[in-house]
Amino acid sequence: MASKKSIPREDELSAEDYAIIAAALSALGDFFFFMSLVKAKEVTQAENNKKTK
Repeated sequence: MASKKSIPREDELSAEDYAIIAAALSALGDFFFFMSLVKAKEVTQAENNKKTK
């Protein structure tokens, strides 16, 4: 039985590629989390302004 050598294919992503993709997705998630905090602050301020008027 012939042994098969594990030769990486050129069209496969490397571990570094996956790490970069994971970092980008993490940064994108952090950005949306930050935007949700900004929106929550705006809504809270708008509600407080309505109560004081």
